[in-house]
Amino acid sequence: MGEAKWRRENAVPTVYHHTSTLRTNLIWMSGVIEVEGKGGTVIHPKLGEIGCDATMRRPMKEFPPLAWFTKRISVPRCLTEVGFYGKDKVTGARIELQVGAGAANALALNRMALGFRIADIPVIPWPEHRGYQTGEGRDLNDSAREYGDDPDEWYVSEVPVDVAAISEAWGSKTIMRPKLQRMSSYVDDIKRMVEMCRATPGVFIPPAWVKPADVARMANAAGVGVEGLGRAAPRLGR
Repeated sequence: MGEAKWRRENAVPTVYHHTSTLRTNLIWMSGVIEVEGKGGTVIHPKLGEIGCDATMRRPMKEFPPLAWFTKRISVPRCLTEVGFYGKDKVTGARIELQVGAGAANALALNRMALGFRIADIPVIPWPEHRGYQTGEGRDLNDSAREYGDDPDEWYVSEVPVDVAAISEAWGSKTIMRPKLQRMSSYVDDIKRMVEMCRATPGVFIPPAWVKPADVARMANAAGVGVEGLGRAAPRLGR
């Protein structure tokens, strides 16, 4: 069912946190949608460990870190623009590289949107947040509009959002041209994984893309036993 038809048939006000199978196992294990800069590093199947410096997005001085949501199920266009940075080994100078949507999609793996009823989580419309009118907020808004997004459709929370409140899950089977489709049965799976992690400290859920033969290696690297493993997500295909 497409986004427009889904909205017509389901009138409950809902917002979506956009992520991907690169990070979802960390979300299930933590049990929350974290505020920006607190999500930790991820392991990419080709690039290895990847960190995310939230201060690259904004200085984090005029309003606190936020968890971001949008009223749209489709992938925000501002998420299809990615920047890499590093340091010159000789001079120590910062090196930055911007990549396009194709590389951004390849990096993210399978896109996902996690839906929450607005009434169930501590979010407010972004235009009502004090950060909206700050210099940092205006910069975010202007850059989003340049990409074709509407920041007035965003919602924010100053505290982590409980994943157990999830009401919808959407995923894309394709990577390079993501088209999100509703995963009706997966909501219950997500809630079970979150409950399992909360009830049993130390449970490790490997990323969805990990081959079974590599699960034990990743578990050992994480310092947990193989018997404590869960599964991160259904294999959505490529």
